[in-house]
Amino acid sequence: MSIIRMKKVAVIGLDTVKEKLISDLMEAGVVQITDQGQRLTEDEGWKNLAVRDGDESRVTALDAEINRVSIALDTLERYSTAKSPLFFTRKAMEKSAFAETVKARQKLFDDVQEVLKRSEEMHKLREKINKRQADLAAVTPWVSYDLPLELTETRRTVAELGVVPSTANMDTLMKRVYDGRETVVLTEMGRDKDLIYLVVITMKEEQENVMTILKQHGFTPVPFAGWVGTAEENRLRIIKEIHEAEERLKQVEKEIESLYSLKDGIACLYDELVIERDRERVLSKLLKTKRTFNLEGWVPEPASDTVDKILSDSGCCYAYRDPKDGENVPVLTSNSSLVYPFESVMEMYSLPDYRGIDPTKYFALFYAMFFGIMLSDAGYGLVIAIACFVVLRKFALEGMTYRMIKMFMYCGISTVFWGAMFGGWFGDFFQVAARTIFHKEITIQPLWFNPIEDPTRLLIWSLVFGVVHLFLGMGIKASMLIKRGQWKDAVFDVFSWYLVILGAAMWLAGGSLSEALVKPGMYMAIAGALILLLTGGRDRKGVGKIIGGLSSLYDVTGYISDILSYSRLLALGLATGVIATVVNTMGSLMGGGVAGTIVLLVVFVIGHTFNLAINALGAFVHSSRLQYIEFFGKFYEDGGEEFEPFRKNTKYVRLTNESNGGKK
Repeated sequence: MSIIRMKKVAVIGLDTVKEKLISDLMEAGVVQITDQGQRLTEDEGWKNLAVRDGDESRVTALDAEINRVSIALDTLERYSTAKSPLFFTRKAMEKSAFAETVKARQKLFDDVQEVLKRSEEMHKLREKINKRQADLAAVTPWVSYDLPLELTETRRTVAELGVVPSTANMDTLMKRVYDGRETVVLTEMGRDKDLIYLVVITMKEEQENVMTILKQHGFTPVPFAGWVGTAEENRLRIIKEIHEAEERLKQVEKEIESLYSLKDGIACLYDELVIERDRERVLSKLLKTKRTFNLEGWVPEPASDTVDKILSDSGCCYAYRDPKDGENVPVLTSNSSLVYPFESVMEMYSLPDYRGIDPTKYFALFYAMFFGIMLSDAGYGLVIAIACFVVLRKFALEGMTYRMIKMFMYCGISTVFWGAMFGGWFGDFFQVAARTIFHKEITIQPLWFNPIEDPTRLLIWSLVFGVVHLFLGMGIKASMLIKRGQWKDAVFDVFSWYLVILGAAMWLAGGSLSEALVKPGMYMAIAGALILLLTGGRDRKGVGKIIGGLSSLYDVTGYISDILSYSRLLALGLATGVIATVVNTMGSLMGGGVAGTIVLLVVFVIGHTFNLAINALGAFVHSSRLQYIEFFGKFYEDGGEEFEPFRKNTKYVRLTNESNGGKK
């Protein structure tokens, strides 16, 4: 089983059972409820009969509460001294314990308020510190100015504080200000790379003329409105206020840290609010009359018995139907535990169309095999497999993270196999270590052959694996066509290519195995080419038939390109082995002894860590590419939308049943 068949269920029930039914369906988590609002715009009968259900104001209110709780949780996490786990996992919690926790709802809201109150205080303290630091930066250049800042004028004089650009010519400025004036004092209080700080004291009758000259040189007044005391007194006051605010900030951070024990309860409140919000939100997808409601949704065929029981217990009228042609049906896949992790590769590309084929079970083995050949070192494979195994045992991973880690564990096992076949164990580290440290020669023979010594052999096998991979994709395409009654397309557009590719391989390279393969290969290739030439334009008329046939035959360049793409198995496999060998050689340059051993081990750890990281990434990317472009390109019909059942989508708590050993 791969893509699970879906049924569309239509439900009509009394309004009195609606709340219980919604709760039961959410608990079961097997129905994707569809929006019925479109009926009100498309069907006049429904428009006169029913209205959209739901309370948007209630949903908005719950969203606001969820946001507040989320801010509280983020605040607790930010100032916690607890060590964060490598992977985030939801906390397993029995449903009864969860219900008991959220029963104390008001207390949990009070806890949230305590956290938010301190968070708000921290925000205000930071704003205050920032403002005071800006004030400190503004007043510091004036500390040598000993007049009170509030003293800006007397009965006959005016004092102006301001700045001019540091590029201003002070000699010229001074000369112009003092020219013909004895009642002006212009004093430079200091300067930095950008500005020159000036104090101008002048008689009131001269103020306008002096200011005109100053502004011509870029003078900008610096007002200290509301400031009292000298600049130095204000500087000391500001420093004291900043220090007090910073001390209070540290105290508030400690208070928040002491509230971290409230996190689990607040997390439960968050999930409970999300459940309530989702329950309210789904009502807007229903239609209702004064006493009844209408609900529709997609149900996976294996879950129909569960849904039947829920609907029957609620006394609802319901009926199932198969998807209609052209209807957008959600996709739910089901694969064995060995294949399931590789669904992550497919999902990174796109889900298959509901009426297509789930390719996971077909490409899983090839993906792991290609990864292993590209990484091609048994030591690296052991590191990956063991690390992933430990992570899976230590953390209760879920979803995409679980699938990816388990997939890499399988890829690590594949790498161990292919590394042993090629004789790579951290390159030739053990041979180099034995020779350098113990002055002995040891040999670790590959179980098959060494690609560094015989790269042509690996290239040939890479292309062979590629052809098998492509033929599988073409076979899937032919199977899809035959199931749809298009057997002619399967024969003319797929099987003919089998003849061309196999025949060409036997014709051109079969002689290296047996001369008896050459002539049959030639006939097969010619026969396949003739089929393509004569049938490629079968749906066209006149000259179009010939053009269509030639076009089909021209596709041979695409197949050649696809096959040659598998040479990347050779390229990446050699890269891993060569870099590993170079790392080991570099580590052995110091020779033996204690110093040489230490250098060898240090270079081993650093060099092989780098090599593993780079080439594991390359193996992942290029293994995925061979699936997405070469394999999927032969048959894959994508564009499916994921099945999203109405269920309890908790973020922090994984709800379990007491009676089933902690399972969901």
